Amino acid sequence: MIDFNNLNVRRIIIHTINPKQDGQDSASVDFSSEISRIDANVLAIIKVRLIDAAGRNSKAFELEIENTSLDSFFDLSKNLNSLNDSDFIRATSGIADLLADCQRKTSIPGGYLLIMNCIDNITHLPVHIVIKAEPHEALQFSIIDGHTQVNVLQKVFLSPSQKLYKIGIIYSKTDEQLENINEQFGCFLYDDQFRTDTHPAEYFYKDFLGFSVGENAKIQSQRFFDKTEKFILTNIANTETKTNLLSVLKTEFSANENSTVNPTNFANTYMPTENGIRDSYIGDVCQELPFAIVKDNSLIKNRLSKRKIDFPSNINVVGPEESFDNRVLIIDSSEDLSALEATSQDYTILKIFGKPYSSNE
Repeated sequence: MIDFNNLNVRRIIIHTINPKQDGQDSASVDFSSEISRIDANVLAIIKVRLIDAAGRNSKAFELEIENTSLDSFFDLSKNLNSLNDSDFIRATSGIADLLADCQRKTSIPGGYLLIMNCIDNITHLPVHIVIKAEPHEALQFSIIDGHTQVNVLQKVFLSPSQKLYKIGIIYSKTDEQLENINEQFGCFLYDDQFRTDTHPAEYFYKDFLGFSVGENAKIQSQRFFDKTEKFILTNIANTETKTNLLSVLKTEFSANENSTVNPTNFANTYMPTENGIRDSYIGDVCQELPFAIVKDNSLIKNRLSKRKIDFPSNINVVGPEESFDNRVLIIDSSEDLSALEATSQDYTILKIFGKPYSSNE
């Protein structure tokens, strides 16, 4: 991992990304024609943002470089350190153009693209950093001639209270030329909007940076958990079966000592065969996941410790996983219902409209 305190920032350039407009194929770029002059205070803030991003475990990921083709981010950035200033400006313009071409939806905001050419003072090897920072507005308070004044600051970016930035990093692990790119180089992603179960983040980490989440254990563990949970909630009709399967899914990460999980084996072991449920799971879920996943519950550990049952109208019941079965009972038979006493001091009887694990109106 990189210690950002030990980075020697040699050059920074800032290009402006304009969001895609109706009638355009993609976003556009206002290219900078000069290397930015950054004073020590500004540089210190940038390093603080990098350190803060690296420390956010749920939004910072060590990934793999997948796209190494001509004019890919890797191809355009790998030699930035050895370029003269003119060629550096030209190469970074190509990187900005690549990002703009990857922004093909009007919903993707523009912003400033900071491209940093750095050297690690410990390894003495190059580190290349790109930060896409989305601007926002803020207020500035000041006292002038004894009078208070509040001004609107426009196009503010990289402020600590706003997570409107994405960071991509490629760094050299060795100065040797190795056949395996991912042994010679490492890559890192920070994206506060990154989600393992949605696609909007792909334009940045996949299309633009050319990174892959394939070997990242905590991402793939969360993808397996999310996709399996969603499948169970959507396809299993019987409440008891649904509850048991959700419990088994959590046990896979909280109690099962195997270091890996195989989605197909999970299906064959636990998924019912009735109504083609098992085949559907294998076809819909297993096909989107690796054959075997190294288990890492970093992104799901809070969900493993609690159980949540959703009901319609945004009503839900939440409690500790280990005591939930002993403290909450769903009455689903007339016999159990007739045994209850409305005035009992030992329990509370609730009538909730709708069925468990359903959030529909």
